[in-house]
Amino acid sequence: MSAGTEQTEIAVPRGGRATRGVGPVPTDQLRQMLRSHFIKPGEELPGAVFLTEVTAPGRSMRRADAVHIGIWASRGGGEIDVCEIKTQRADWLREMRDPGKAEAWWPYSSRFWLVVPNTSVAAPEELPPGWGLLVPKPRGRRFQVVTEPAVRTPEITPALLVTLLTCTETVRANALRKQRNMLGDQHREQVRRIRQEAGPALDPGTQERLRLLDALETALGGKLVSGTPWGDAVSTEQAAEVLAAFARPQLEQERARRRAVWLVEALSRELPGVEEMVGLFINTVPVRVRFDAAEPVAGL
Repeated sequence: MSAGTEQTEIAVPRGGRATRGVGPVPTDQLRQMLRSHFIKPGEELPGAVFLTEVTAPGRSMRRADAVHIGIWASRGGGEIDVCEIKTQRADWLREMRDPGKAEAWWPYSSRFWLVVPNTSVAAPEELPPGWGLLVPKPRGRRFQVVTEPAVRTPEITPALLVTLLTCTETVRANALRKQRNMLGDQHREQVRRIRQEAGPALDPGTQERLRLLDALETALGGKLVSGTPWGDAVSTEQAAEVLAAFARPQLEQERARRRAVWLVEALSRELPGVEEMVGLFINTVPVRVRFDAAEPVAGL
């Protein structure tokens, strides 16, 4: 279910008060809904940054489930909303026994929020002092503020900037990798479809060369590309150098073997004539020797 999908409102009595929010929502879906609350889907320049699983500065190694940073003045420039997401009451009860995550992020946040699908997971009266409570609305992308949080000026330290920039770069790299993989899949599917459609029109020689190209790419473990390779791709220049270094000795050895085979076959074809010539030579030489040897005796 997307963040824009209408939710089912619930009204379960809790302590004489109706429960606010929506029905059960998985953590990943609630996180995506929260992103849509802060940043409108499809905005190319939202004027804000939404990060997930951000490690707090310092040595605590505590991670915030979500951090929203306003960049433009119209989007709360310089304000930092740190969000703790809980979808199960048991998780919230454990969180109350160990507030270390909030303590690690508290100095660096303008507001600290608990985000739940509904108030049956966490009631407003259970919140630690200064925490805010957000729940999704039954309709629309914006969340409902059940409890207003305390507002303060966050400490902007070098450690915080390094943390936020590192996480931002990771998000950007993951997004680029995802887009690259998607474009690569689309390109491969398009090439496959074109080859499939054009296959009958190609002559057998071209089809065989395409088949050999596919086999070569499979052996290399990546697609052949021109220019600088990326991902699992292999440049044609690199492939040519590697193949030449590996195949040249093999090819020379194969050529030498073929020449030897040809020579043996040629000698085999000429063997009867060679044997006859050798026989004549053997029969002729002794006679000449005997004649030469007897000639002096005849002179005596």
